[in-house]
Amino acid sequence: MSTQCDLQPFSNPWSRWFFTACILFVLYLSYKLVEPYLIPIFLAVVLVVVAGPLYDFVLRLVGGRPSLAAGLTCLVLTVAIALPFFLLLGMLTSQAFQLYTTVSHMLMSDELQRNFSQGLGRLAPVLAKLHDSFGLSQADVLAQVGRWVQSVSNFLYANLTGLLRGFTNLVIGFALVLFVTFYLLMDGSEMAEKALALSPLPPETNQRIKRDILHSLRTTLKGTVVLALIQGIAGGVGFGIFGVPNALFWGTVMVFASVVPLVGTALVWAPGGIYLLVTGNPVQGVGVMVWCLAAGLICDNLLRPRLIGRGSNLHPLLTFFSVLGGLSLFGVVGLILGPLVLAVLLSLLDVYQRYFLPSATAAPSVAAPAAEKAPPGEGA
Repeated sequence: MSTQCDLQPFSNPWSRWFFTACILFVLYLSYKLVEPYLIPIFLAVVLVVVAGPLYDFVLRLVGGRPSLAAGLTCLVLTVAIALPFFLLLGMLTSQAFQLYTTVSHMLMSDELQRNFSQGLGRLAPVLAKLHDSFGLSQADVLAQVGRWVQSVSNFLYANLTGLLRGFTNLVIGFALVLFVTFYLLMDGSEMAEKALALSPLPPETNQRIKRDILHSLRTTLKGTVVLALIQGIAGGVGFGIFGVPNALFWGTVMVFASVVPLVGTALVWAPGGIYLLVTGNPVQGVGVMVWCLAAGLICDNLLRPRLIGRGSNLHPLLTFFSVLGGLSLFGVVGLILGPLVLAVLLSLLDVYQRYFLPSATAAPSVAAPAAEKAPPGEGA
């Protein structure tokens, strides 16, 4: 009797429920243990995906010693990411504060309206017609634009100042990310396989979900983050070349504006170019708009297809709302985490449609060979 109980410990339904309750309780406690460090862990996963080819290259150079290769890879990441970030942080904070004080002074002294009035020239009749037709006063429009610029600069200044005040915590957080990255570079693949082995889904489904998640992460990084950084850098360089003040600040704003569908960075450079035109700087105004328009066209029509390739990409509208939701929920990390969460959801919905909906089971099996090769032995 005892031997039979040992061989079938969960033959009793109550034992299965008890064991399930124990697992859920311990999983909840484990989640609470790591909850404060979820963002650093996620950033470490992103770094591992990005630095995977570099780690493999270094691993070959050092003769297959994983710990040395992981350490050297983390050192390269520190030099390539941490040092530029900390250098730019102080400069960006200074420019945000400078812009905030300048706009505040111009709003209080009516200097903004005087500058526009002196440079409007032929636009004055057009503005007069707008005032007669829609009741739009030039002073009201300028004041509203000034308050918007003031609020944006104040928001960035407040957040960047918080980062500088918490400089010690920022350094500790980055060190934690590197610590997790070090071990994930060495053992991440094995840990992922062990986690997938616990899934009750078929092995081929688990591997498909794993591939979709990695593909979604790479696509999000390339199609959203990398392109946003490139457009922000290009726009900031253009602003600097044509003499627009606080070019680093406006380049940073363009990084976030680039995810807005249809308009993108034009939300920033178009008003900037118009401002230069009406304040008597036509060469700089036209130069800024042509430069940024050319940079946007190159990124959207040349770089985006090369970075994303033929892989599936989120719809621009979904990307826009996922980035907005990610920024509000997770902060700056939401620029990556928001689209990734949505991409993983779409991958799981695809698995649900493929395997759980009776009406959809026949169609994917016919189209599957055209999309990807079937695993060995699956055609039997």
